[in-house]
Amino acid sequence: MTGWEMALLLLVIPLLFVALYLRGLAARLDRLHLRVEASEAVLDARLERRAALTREVALEAGLDPVSAVLLLDAATAAQHAERSWPARTAAESTLSAALRAVFGDPDAVEEIAQDPGSRTMLTELAEVSNGVVLARRFANDAVRAALAVRRRAVVRVLRLPGHARWPQSRDLDDAPPDALAQFALDSA
Repeated sequence: MTGWEMALLLLVIPLLFVALYLRGLAARLDRLHLRVEASEAVLDARLERRAALTREVALEAGLDPVSAVLLLDAATAAQHAERSWPARTAAESTLSAALRAVFGDPDAVEEIAQDPGSRTMLTELAEVSNGVVLARRFANDAVRAALAVRRRAVVRVLRLPGHARWPQSRDLDDAPPDALAQFALDSA
């Protein structure tokens, strides 16, 4: 092997490793972006289900009229809020606050749950409310992982994300009512 061939080989091998590293990094970033999109879709579905169940509970669970109207207004606002997160955050947080206000008293919740149909709806609402909390956590974890990779210098310099939007965390008040927690535990 001549000197030129050896020099060319010593130049090509490191370039090959760098190219493979960059290809793997780009593929990882793509997978992270897909994970963010999937987790956001799950969160959206859970939020939609929570609003629909809240409307159902407000209409059919035998609540007092003030509580029913409070839940209906909050659920309707959440369902009709813009899909952009700044507007949606306020509506979803208001729905969480309304749920806590109506279902804050365990004795009142137990009284509503005397009817088997109402108990079933409350159980489902408790499960979906807990699912919203978990879905938001998973979505935010996916966002954190994607941002960690996107902030690397090599990723920024080589513009590996392309035109993909920056992932944003989903910060909202999603704490479920404590009085509904017993229904989620009863079904488990």
